[in-house]
Amino acid sequence: MTTTLRPTGPLQHEADGAQSRTFVVCVNSRPVGSVEIATLPALGPRAGTVRSLGIDDADRRRGRGTVAALAAEEVLRGWGCSQVTVSVPPEAVEATRLTAALGYT
Repeated sequence: MTTTLRPTGPLQHEADGAQSRTFVVCVNSRPVGSVEIATLPALGPRAGTVRSLGIDDADRRRGRGTVAALAAEEVLRGWGCSQVTVSVPPEAVEATRLTAALGYT
């Protein structure tokens, strides 16, 4: 299975200097979710974040979220980011496990 990110539109430039983009997460060209990433000018020019990541219920627990998160990190690296942040509410158990498995603290 091949998991890819496909942009849903052009790169967005925000008033604070941030740039952001939303992607469709696809497995073998079939959409299975979405991810939104952005830079964080408040933390410096080399900081980025995964604003949101969602995988459809039927496609969860197959590694799709993990691959999508890693692909989002690669896009942020391509934008010059060397630091990536995420924010997960404590009640989001699956997301908390995913971020811990990927080494986020």
